[in-house]
Amino acid sequence: MPKFRRINQGPTGKDWMKYRPYEQFSSYDGDYLKLVKKAYQYLSHPKQGFQLLFEREMLIDMAVILGSYVEDSINEIGLWKAFQRKNKELYGYALPFYDLEDYDPDYLNPQDFAYLIWYHLGKMAHKTLDPYGEPILEVANHLYDLFEEQIDELPSTDFYEQWLDLSADTFYFDLKMILDWMAFENYLLGPEFIPALQERIEEFFEDKPELMQKVEPEMMIYGMKEDFLFTKNTSCCGLTAAEWLAEVARCSEEVRTDVRNMTQRLPGMFLYEGHDEDSYHFSFVHTKRKFAICRESMDLELSQMTAGEELAVFNIVPWQGKWWLSGTYMAWGKKDKDLDKMRVDPQFQNFHGWSEDQQEKIREITQEMEEAFLSYFGKRLVFFPDEKALTKAMGDHNSWWNKHKTKSLPSDRKESKYIKLFQERSTGFEDLNLGSGSLAAFYVPGEGISMSSLIPEVIDLLQQKSLSTEQSHQLFYSFFYELDPSLAHYIAEHYAMGNLCHPMISGYAFVEMHFDFFLRYYNPSAFGEVVPMMSLLPEE
Repeated sequence: MPKFRRINQGPTGKDWMKYRPYEQFSSYDGDYLKLVKKAYQYLSHPKQGFQLLFEREMLIDMAVILGSYVEDSINEIGLWKAFQRKNKELYGYALPFYDLEDYDPDYLNPQDFAYLIWYHLGKMAHKTLDPYGEPILEVANHLYDLFEEQIDELPSTDFYEQWLDLSADTFYFDLKMILDWMAFENYLLGPEFIPALQERIEEFFEDKPELMQKVEPEMMIYGMKEDFLFTKNTSCCGLTAAEWLAEVARCSEEVRTDVRNMTQRLPGMFLYEGHDEDSYHFSFVHTKRKFAICRESMDLELSQMTAGEELAVFNIVPWQGKWWLSGTYMAWGKKDKDLDKMRVDPQFQNFHGWSEDQQEKIREITQEMEEAFLSYFGKRLVFFPDEKALTKAMGDHNSWWNKHKTKSLPSDRKESKYIKLFQERSTGFEDLNLGSGSLAAFYVPGEGISMSSLIPEVIDLLQQKSLSTEQSHQLFYSFFYELDPSLAHYIAEHYAMGNLCHPMISGYAFVEMHFDFFLRYYNPSAFGEVVPMMSLLPEE
């Protein structure tokens, strides 16, 4: 007998538990699920028109997200409070887009419902939505009324108060479990990170199917999640999961700082150097810096390991003054000829692999290089007709700087210690493959030179008298998806911006009001820690 599926089946207990840090569904969860089901019925009603734009699974998830927001408010979990606080800090308002004259930051608001619908449904469907669109506002107001009428009947719990209580004694792997919730199991970040992780997993195994035979998929997935816990920035204010946890944790300021510093996770290739009672000793291959890694991190087969003979790829994370081995550990025998290659291979390089003194030296050199660029070219953004002209200009710039530095050295030191560095940086300019058209070079403060053919295209669109709809959309998405934030601000300060409009709302005024919001929303990866592009220190 054929089985028939209920087409309009609403959210289940499994759907609700998707954003919970515990596994057992209880009557507490059941009370919220009842309202979530009603919210879904309204979201999926044919009169609302959402069915035409969004898949059923998206509307189910949206109903759960709104119910989770209400749970957050009742239990003072702190996710939405942190979101309001960071918005105020970064943009000057608790919530973008909407009139906040009657906004109550300590209670439910229809503006919150509208924003969550705009934010999450837009992300899920990869669509640009109008935050002022009548369907969004109508649904937001209705669902606000639905939940607000029942808010006094919904239960509370002290679970989250205990769950988010951190101290200097919190064991690293207990903290990592809470980070996992922060990244994947709450309504603020989970809807963005869950599909992103799934996409990365699928792409990885499609590109490297042979690994399916050699490595357990669960182990690879466990390792892939590391980026999402520590270093991947979200569209929510451009923060990482670790930074968001620091915002909501119940802890001292010292512990809060330690949680934030976990973003300095160091992945790469390490050489085993021995052990003692408390630590494994490894050196980071790229820099030869030695690290003492807490033995509580992982049980290694020390009887089968010889100092100086085993290479391994893994991550280490700082927590409470110690380094912890995190993620997966993959090792093989050392080959001396491979070490030199690994030391200059970009995939094994990381700024935090240098000592603090060396990091400071790299920052100083990067600052001098920035001053050289500005002194020679006279401005931060420079244009070239083609790649040949750019290559020549960069070569001339390096020669000028080396000569300038040599003249400023003491008489007993005729050669600048930076010559080798600049030679290394200039190597490869002849084979950039940036295209045959016009190019631009921009010195990103604190990082280095960024070269692109996109910058002239963006500025050309900004300067045209009028744009077609297609050109207008191209300009908006290129500007906010692809430009470094410092470059975006530089362009906004030096060029007319009237052509930069939101795809759903005409006029630059709306974009100008939410300029920094859009930068973080569309290009969150650009808001990680500012570190120099330079990866090699010059010899003294």
